[in-house]
Parts: sequence; C-alpha cells; structure tokens
Amino acid sequence: MSKTHWRTFHPSKYIGAADFSSGERKVLTIASAGRETVKDNKGGEEACLVVRFKEDEKPLICNVTNSKAIDKVAGSPMIEDWAGTKIELYVTTVSAFGDQVEAVRVKKTPPRVKPELTKKHPAYDKVVAAVADGYSRDQVEEKYTVSDTVWKSIVDGEVA
Repeated sequence: MSKTHWRTFHPSKYIGAADFSSGERKVLTIASAGRETVKDNKGGEEACLVVRFKEDEKPLICNVTNSKAIDKVAGSPMIEDWAGTKIELYVTTVSAFGDQVEAVRVKKTPPRVKPELTKKHPAYDKVVAAVADGYSRDQVEEKYTVSDTVWKSIVDGEVA
C-alpha cells in the first residue's frame, strides 16, 4: 500500500523529500546551475543557488552541503562547469532548526550508471542464453539498462 507524505498537500516548485518514495534515489544530469530569487512560504525572497536538470524533475535549491558534494562529483567548484554532470540524490534525516527533518542530499561520489544493453554489446548473447535459462528482466536490469525493444529481442531469443 502506498502512503502519502503530508508535503504533497503543500506543493513546491523545488525538489524535496516528499518527491521521493521510501529508499528511492534519483540519478539526474545537471543542465545548469545559477543564482535565482526564491520565494519562501512567508512571501519573502532570497537569492539561492538553484540546480536545474535535463530530466523532467523539479530543480534543487542547493545548500552548502549539496554544493560541496556536487563540487566533488563534478571535479570543479565552478558552477559553470557542473552542466552535464550526473549526480545522485537521496533523502536522509538531518538536524536542522533544533529538530530532526528530512533533507535531500547529493551523494559525494559519482552515481554508478549501468551500461545500456544493445544487440552490439559484448554480453548480449550471454544475456539471451541466461534469459532462456530462466533469468528475469529484473535480474538483467540489476546490471544493465534494457529498452523494451531490446528486451523483446532477448525474450524472442534473437542472437546478435
């Protein structure tokens, strides 16, 4: 049964803990990073570093902790160099404002990106044989990204 986070009733233009299911991690590609004026829930305005993504995802208001993590992953403290960098976001509990709250964090190491399995991939024929022996799509996708078209060719037993 899916549960509903209370923050979904107070939508935000920026990514937050409510935008993640339990244990979910999001691998996203930075499209741009820059200074933007952000309105708080009391109507005040503040200049913040905002990171926008190539994927269809809300932007991230980037605090110092997340900025340092992106710096490590991108290999540069210069925000203009961050475009094209893949980062991994997750939710954790942190101490803030005298309370324990959920916060979105950037993993300090590059995300592990699975290779795409195509008919030209060296392991393709081995995967076809493994599926014929009973491997499931979930088992294959633990190691590879597989499109529906390629999966159909694997299931159909098409060799490269």
